[in-house]
Amino acid sequence: MKKQLTSVLIALVVLLALAQVPSASASGVVSASIVWYRLYLNQNSTYTQLYNQSLECGVDNETLKLAEELYANATEEFNKALDYGNPQNPRSILWVPFMRHIRKAYINIIKANELLKESLEKRKCSP
Repeated sequence: MKKQLTSVLIALVVLLALAQVPSASASGVVSASIVWYRLYLNQNSTYTQLYNQSLECGVDNETLKLAEELYANATEEFNKALDYGNPQNPRSILWVPFMRHIRKAYINIIKANELLKESLEKRKCSP
């Protein structure tokens, strides 16, 4: 029992020491998160334009529905990211969980936009 308690105490001391040392990759997490956040916002407005063009150009309902699903997933992940804070107020944000969700949001909205662009190109409509 004494040996286990000693092991637990040592592990706690090590964890506390590690928590005090700033990670070299922390700035990378913050930078990547901010980039994905801004790219998502840009792609969000692009999605609206592409979706409206797709409607005008007569893109099939199946493609539109898939794009809407991808967009809904992107929006859901974006909102989950914002649950951990907003990059416009960086002191109150939990960066690692924010990064995980904003990255997923960006990937989903990119997929939606690529799907719509490909559909517009197939119909010879300019995206």
